[in-house]
Amino acid sequence: MTLEWAGLVFAAATVVTIASGHHLVRKVNYHFGTWPAIPLFVIGAAVFAASFLVSSDIVSGLLGIVGLTTLVDGVEVIKQEKRIARGHAPMNPNRPVKSVSAD
Repeated sequence: MTLEWAGLVFAAATVVTIASGHHLVRKVNYHFGTWPAIPLFVIGAAVFAASFLVSSDIVSGLLGIVGLTTLVDGVEVIKQEKRIARGHAPMNPNRPVKSVSAD
């Protein structure tokens, strides 16, 4: 019987990238607002696209996980602004957030 480590590697990469992305979204939005959303989205899309060009299944899977997570983080930076406006996340007093309708 042989062990396949790919699932464990992918699971660990998923947990690490989601946890890192959660922290990144909070810090980036707190300090910079929503302008980093577009670069995060573009970087995520580029890394995700690169996953199709790699011949190694493990590396391709890791790039796909990191790329898609980064792409979603770009969207979450914008959503974080709404969470701040509703009082669900801390607001930077040096960068006040305008009120947002509760969509």
